[in-house]
Amino acid sequence: MRTGTFAERVAGLRQRGHFGTGLLSGSVEMNQVYAHYQHERLDLHHPRGGGPKYLERPLFEHFPAYYAQIAREVLTDGGEHAMWRSMEHLSDSAELAAPWEWGDLMHSGHPQVTRGMRDVYDRPPKRHRLTEAELRAKSRLRWPSLPARLKGWIYWHNTIRGRMGLPPPRRGRP
Repeated sequence: MRTGTFAERVAGLRQRGHFGTGLLSGSVEMNQVYAHYQHERLDLHHPRGGGPKYLERPLFEHFPAYYAQIAREVLTDGGEHAMWRSMEHLSDSAELAAPWEWGDLMHSGHPQVTRGMRDVYDRPPKRHRLTEAELRAKSRLRWPSLPARLKGWIYWHNTIRGRMGLPPPRRGRP
């Protein structure tokens, strides 16, 4: 039988667990001006793939696994490594679920983990936040006005196979 008060046992667990000071928290931000608009609008159409709630859906789908992974490692490092792996996974999942039209939004995931006031992990987005000039140029290139071959090229280069450098499939040709 263990002796000591609850507070003493918690203090011993805290020393054993390398918890550090402060609350452990993780976040993923999609770093584009229009990210919130795209996330919340259920009425927008995404013909090339992806859609609304691209952060919310993966989070609700995977949070039990995130908690389990953090709980398994909480005594070794306070769960910090498990938290940053979970936030990277959430960022990757959001990348696959976000609208694909141009690739800017889907590649703008910014995972971050903090413990109190200290940054534990902070990976910058794969794509930079678009400037006002880039947003204006992009808005002039609406999908309906683009030729079908250019739309296909943009779509292919925003898929996993296209990003790996594989050539697009040739349809109708031997």
